[in-house]
Amino acid sequence: MRILITGGTGFIGVPLCRHLERAGHEVVVWSRDPDAARDRLPADVAAVGRPEDAGRVDAAVNLAGESLGDGRWNAARRRRIIESRIETTRRLVDWMAQAGVQHLVSASAIGYYGVRGDEPVSEDDPPASRLQGGLDVCAPWEAEARRAEEAGARVAIVRIGLVLHPEGGGLQQMLTPFRLGIGGPMGSGRQCWSWIHRHDLVRLFTFLLEHPEAHGVFNGTAPNPVSQRAFAQALGRVLRRPSFMPTPAFVLRAAFGDMAELLTEGQCVLPKRTEAAGFTFEHRELERALRDLLR
Repeated sequence: MRILITGGTGFIGVPLCRHLERAGHEVVVWSRDPDAARDRLPADVAAVGRPEDAGRVDAAVNLAGESLGDGRWNAARRRRIIESRIETTRRLVDWMAQAGVQHLVSASAIGYYGVRGDEPVSEDDPPASRLQGGLDVCAPWEAEARRAEEAGARVAIVRIGLVLHPEGGGLQQMLTPFRLGIGGPMGSGRQCWSWIHRHDLVRLFTFLLEHPEAHGVFNGTAPNPVSQRAFAQALGRVLRRPSFMPTPAFVLRAAFGDMAELLTEGQCVLPKRTEAAGFTFEHRELERALRDLLR
């Protein structure tokens, strides 16, 4: 297949480009700065400034969106987070309808489920009334992606959890305090963290592209979520460092504002439809996943 990717230079996009190329697909990245994008992409991946310049395309992957973790949340930051996802998705879907692209795999997040405590949720559960940090982005983001169905396209949506890899994301930010011996639980430590090894997430996007019968919502989380305290303990064991130094919730709120709720409030998300579709996780247990990543 020839696949157009938005967000192709990001934490998930770059390894996905590599993986798709190794699987025999042709990849084009839509970027605001194609010249800069080419410096970050594998040599055989093309970069274009407009989807119209991509030529014939069989499928699209939508990963675009400003990072949630780059700075304290305020009104302007929330607006950029939301608009960067919705506006790019809208333009992508409009172009797909004109170009006749029949397959879309679009990112979303488990923030869709809201604050749920220890209640297990899966793809068929509705959102909670209270959203993490008051950020109402997942439902309208998914609605924009689903508009592609009106033009006859197949749409698969991946609700992504905490993506683990030392190159970025939450794990990268946790490594320094743990290596200094001052890591530990965040907030109460009882909140449930639903995680996924980055390689499994890349494999899931590839799986959904290559299985045209797969449509609807799929949770991008490993089958075994853990409490944040258990996460800290596992990371401490892997790094051979102590993991008892707690970070109180008020400290996190002072540092990150409303974004702190991403750390102190969790969801226990299960990938029921993902596994029912035939996808198999290579990394199902947290400690083994961390050892694979940090060996």
